[in-house]
Amino acid sequence: MTPLRMTVPSLAAVLIVLDAPAPIVVLCLVAAGLLFMRAQNNERVQMACICLLMTVTTSIHASTHHSAFQGTEAEWVISFTDDIRLGGDRLQAGVVETSTGEPFQLRYRMQTEKEKHALEKELAVGMTCRIKAEASPPAPSRNPGEFNYRQYLATSGTFFVLTADQLKLSQCVHSTSIHHLPGKWRMAAIDQIEAVFPEPLSSTAAALLFGDRTGGSEEVNEDYERLGIVHILSISGLHVTLLTGLLFFVMIRLGVTRERSRVVLLAALPLYCLLAGASPPVIRACLMTGAILFAASHHQQLKASSALSIAFIAMILYNPFSLFQAGFQLSFIVTFALVLSSGIILKRAQSAFELSWFVSILSQIAALPVLLYHFSELSLISPLANLLFVPFYSILMLPLLLILFLFSFVMPVSLPAALANALLIKMNQLAAFLSDLPVAVLVTGQPGMAVLAVVAFIAAGCFVLWENTGRLKYSLAVCGFLLIGLVFLNKYTPYGEVTFLDVGQGDSIFIKLPFNQGTYLIDTGGQVPFEKEAWMARDHSFSVGKDTIVPFLKRKGVTEIDKLILTHADFDHAGAAAEVLESIPAKEIIISPGSGSVEVMAGILETGLPVREGIGGEQWAAGDAFFQFLLPKDRTYEGNNDSLVLYAEIGGQSWLFTGDLEEAGEMELIRTYRLQADWLKVGHHGSKTSSSKAFIDGVSPEFGVISAGVKNRYGHPHKEVVETLEEAGVFIYRTDEHGAVTYTFKGKEGRISTVIPEK
Repeated sequence: MTPLRMTVPSLAAVLIVLDAPAPIVVLCLVAAGLLFMRAQNNERVQMACICLLMTVTTSIHASTHHSAFQGTEAEWVISFTDDIRLGGDRLQAGVVETSTGEPFQLRYRMQTEKEKHALEKELAVGMTCRIKAEASPPAPSRNPGEFNYRQYLATSGTFFVLTADQLKLSQCVHSTSIHHLPGKWRMAAIDQIEAVFPEPLSSTAAALLFGDRTGGSEEVNEDYERLGIVHILSISGLHVTLLTGLLFFVMIRLGVTRERSRVVLLAALPLYCLLAGASPPVIRACLMTGAILFAASHHQQLKASSALSIAFIAMILYNPFSLFQAGFQLSFIVTFALVLSSGIILKRAQSAFELSWFVSILSQIAALPVLLYHFSELSLISPLANLLFVPFYSILMLPLLLILFLFSFVMPVSLPAALANALLIKMNQLAAFLSDLPVAVLVTGQPGMAVLAVVAFIAAGCFVLWENTGRLKYSLAVCGFLLIGLVFLNKYTPYGEVTFLDVGQGDSIFIKLPFNQGTYLIDTGGQVPFEKEAWMARDHSFSVGKDTIVPFLKRKGVTEIDKLILTHADFDHAGAAAEVLESIPAKEIIISPGSGSVEVMAGILETGLPVREGIGGEQWAAGDAFFQFLLPKDRTYEGNNDSLVLYAEIGGQSWLFTGDLEEAGEMELIRTYRLQADWLKVGHHGSKTSSSKAFIDGVSPEFGVISAGVKNRYGHPHKEVVETLEEAGVFIYRTDEHGAVTYTFKGKEGRISTVIPEK
């Protein structure tokens, strides 16, 4: 049976049982049906058996896919796995509960620098500890299309995060079990790399040799992501093949027979898989290599396509939920495309350069649906970047780092490591230059599932077209028209929206008018910076701008904001503005009069983008929408009551965006204007200093949106404010309870949706 006749029906069966999105299921069923019709009778029987096997095993997995705990437990006995990270004052680790073996994520905030040093020194893989900790479900996605951390952890069977009150080494014991040896060796190897290699070489070596990508510069990672080559910093099939081939060559040169060399490699592959972190690409590569070696040891030749199918079926038999991991999807889709194209398309290459070019293009087309869905953008210079960086990392750096690492145990390697580090820094500088090119990245927006199925179908058609015509330019033309179409449809959609983003304790409101008539952002959220001791500072801390606002805008296909309106100069309204503007510029930035001198505005002014002050009475229209600033009337900035207050008529509804306007400002507003609004952005996150009864009765909103952080330190929204709104008959939406709140409209008709379903 051909590999496709094994994998496609298996995939369809698993997706049906796991209630995957209907368009993707339909696409797989159509493909499976076509393969079934073209198959011989005996092959049809085999396909039916595979479907039955996958249906039964996946159903069993689904029925047991839940935690054995209630989440109310207070005391735990846990054992640490190899995923232990100490960054600043935070400890994060993967652990398992000892009686059930169920995995958890552990979080702990260290209190002193002395405690941190003690944990760094003593904490080890396999260590078992008795702790008191609160169990809570992982954070779900809180904004449209956002990365769902809860769903991601669930794919590996993790359903709770443990937040420890204390982590006492006196309540811990070391493990002597052989089961934990690979994890201990991995951590020891990474420690050795950090001790003998300078940065950034140490981070690169840890990633290439042992699959640890927790280190390294955030800026470098972003550059590689924009170039579409971040995969080369992870262990891939190419890396496993190169290392296996190198070890096989060495053993043959040392006089070991081919048969014994294969046996050694078969025994070493599972160990290396564990040492490398056992991510989906690593498991896939090791399973493929192992299957080919096993067949060769029995004097059989196994095709790469068959080995890949074996790896795919084995992995989803073990854990069908891994199908929903981006790493799993990219690894198998790209590898399948390369393997299935090797007999026709790749054979047409006339040189090593042309072969590399073909491989890069094939990989990009194959990964297109996954990249657009998960990242909402596509690197246009990825094929060129692959030509430059893949040989550098795979042919030069990987063997060099392996040799330096092995020799570091017996002799100093500081000089060659310094030379390698200097070369790596030059390549990182080249990556930074290329990633900043205007044509480096195309932001397409995140397509819906139906559109995604069409993209996958067209991508497959591009391979057929290339295969039948032998002309790459035809396939590239089809892909080009596809991308242009996606961008056009996203930009000129007849639908508009108003979204109150969940940025924690802060405000950020996105307005998109139909047919590209206007894209506005009111405030950006942000975090108040606190002074910390040096040991408490984290290298990769959460950022509202980079981690929430920018990804959201890209998912909406936004590459430039028409107006960025910063209601006032508080960190929770304007603190992330500079971060957002680094990635997505604004045609104009409008601030409250006199607020430009406040500290939080410094980064915004440094961008060089046009900044001006708004003032009460200013108005503009865009399409059927109307906007007017109501306050402030003067040009002296005095804080919350000088927030830019915006009235708007959008999508058949009237809107009042009040910033942090307090009661005095509210009274001025209703004295100055005869005002009524269907939607009210409740002032100051629901603080009792705002939203007076007189104001609510005067505006008489139907809906009120309160933007507040989950379990925020201020106790927002205040009980009195909620009661005032409820007594006035206002339907309340809260970002701390509902996540982002979106009003989507076409013409004057619209619908309301929340990311977290209403109770």
